[in-house]
Amino acid sequence: MTVFYSIDEALNRIRFPEKSKLTIVRGLKEFCDFIALLAESQIKTRNKPIILCFDGYLGVKWNQIISTLQKTLEKRNLNFSIIDFSTCYKSPSEIESIIRPYLEKDPNFGFVFKGRINNFLDFKNVEKLKEKIKIHEENGSAVICYGPGSSIPYLRKIYDKIFYFDITRERIFNDLENNPVPLGWREKIAFKEFVRRFYYVDSQVLDRHKKYILNFMDYYVESNNPSELKFLPRKVYFEILSELAEYPFAIKPLYYPVTWGGNYLKRMKKLPESMVNSGQGFIVPVDNSVRIAVDNVELEIPFLNLLWAEAKKILGDYAFRKFKGHFPIVYWYDDSIEGWHMAIQVHANRTYMKKHFNEPFSQDESYYIVFTGPGAKTYLGLKDDANIEDLRRDAKRAEKEHIPFDHEKYINSIPTKPGDYFLIPNGTVHASGRNQVVLEINGEICSYGPGYTFHIYDYLKPDLDGTLRPIHIEHSFSVIKSSRRAKWVMKNLKQQPRLIRLTNNGAEYLLGSYKNMYYEVHRIEVSSRMDDDTKGKFHGLTLVDGEKVIISSKKDPEKKYELNFLDTIIIPASIGEYEIINLGPKPAKIVKALVK
Repeated sequence: MTVFYSIDEALNRIRFPEKSKLTIVRGLKEFCDFIALLAESQIKTRNKPIILCFDGYLGVKWNQIISTLQKTLEKRNLNFSIIDFSTCYKSPSEIESIIRPYLEKDPNFGFVFKGRINNFLDFKNVEKLKEKIKIHEENGSAVICYGPGSSIPYLRKIYDKIFYFDITRERIFNDLENNPVPLGWREKIAFKEFVRRFYYVDSQVLDRHKKYILNFMDYYVESNNPSELKFLPRKVYFEILSELAEYPFAIKPLYYPVTWGGNYLKRMKKLPESMVNSGQGFIVPVDNSVRIAVDNVELEIPFLNLLWAEAKKILGDYAFRKFKGHFPIVYWYDDSIEGWHMAIQVHANRTYMKKHFNEPFSQDESYYIVFTGPGAKTYLGLKDDANIEDLRRDAKRAEKEHIPFDHEKYINSIPTKPGDYFLIPNGTVHASGRNQVVLEINGEICSYGPGYTFHIYDYLKPDLDGTLRPIHIEHSFSVIKSSRRAKWVMKNLKQQPRLIRLTNNGAEYLLGSYKNMYYEVHRIEVSSRMDDDTKGKFHGLTLVDGEKVIISSKKDPEKKYELNFLDTIIIPASIGEYEIINLGPKPAKIVKALVK
């Protein structure tokens, strides 16, 4: 089952010391041989069997890895006992009783679980496992203990070496037919329930544990393709992330079809023909990954790993403190060319998000219009004469009785053209209309990757699976700010670009800034080359018009990234001054997002 689609893009090439490169090993066979050599070496040098931990994330294909390793060890006549750490988890019914309140609080969303992996463990079984390892060791048998959580603090020091097997969320979701089951579970559950449980519970405890153990592991194992494991020492892993954080870098976008989607991105990005449409692409910190090329070895690592390791370099001191190490901006590519309108929707403020979902920040959005077809428009705010109670009544009838209504009677719409920019602070009713490509630049920090979009009306249009998508009347009308109507919107949310910098080769404009939104968006227009400076705050850059530009550090011009149309990159705060070089025949336009 394919949930997310991706293509060969967003590859970050970095310089790296030759000595460190040689420590990166690729291949499952090579990994198995390495483990065998470790065991043999310990017997020779310390005259005792080795105790190894293979910790890792949900979704790692342990069966393939362990079965191949067993064959290697048997061929070399090595005496190994292999222990599955999953025996240390509480029963599914016990885990269910712990997490049920977090998943039953809302029928469509959930409440973020703030516990730890220890909450899911039966420590009587953990103690038995520890004793079992000791007995095997006394009997001269080497031991491998494997599975998520196997290097918890209580066990960590008994191991001679710890390997952490990591995997991207793209791989997790796309492998759901074969793997995985929820954490501590025995059997698979329905897809939608897995997604909710993963975001609100499993990923919470797994990420906390991973963030801890990455600092104590001996080797990092990139496990996206188990036949092509790539493993490297902890020191080299952190050196790679440190180096990448000093480059302009790209986060790999993911794409998926939606009921209202078009095919502009599919054609432009050459996305797979198997996609029904290319409705949405996204760059969300909790879900996306970074691709890193070190000579001929390519690693794909969750973006969160990079952020945990180098948050201050990337965010800068101000944003690091303000957002507590979280990356505060997400990107969505919305493609409705020859498609349909998004659902009429609204987002919540910070207080509501904390109370109902245990999320720490509000969700604010903005739309930059990249491309339009006939009749393109954006819905933004209520009409000046709209009766909100009538809207609620009609929306509820549509949800419960499937009676359509004329949404244009209530929702303000604005004809759009490329280059338009709309601010969408939380509480503002909005939607992208059909026949346009939108770059969403959003202020959003949440654990739930898809975000909190409360649907008011979805035109009774079936989803791709034939069912109607959820409508969220109670949430929507609890957070709508009914004062945000057409006149107010045109004055406050559709601002005229304001020139803030002019050079011989280009100009920079402030496209929009709203007092209650923590970020703002600029547009840089450059004919040949132009300088900029992060001034201690990271920048997000997207090429929205033009063919190609190069972004390079002024301190070290070899630290650069080549940006193609609709590519997005991050300029870490630590880079400071950087240069934009336009490689195309016409002026390039670059949208820049930054924290205020």
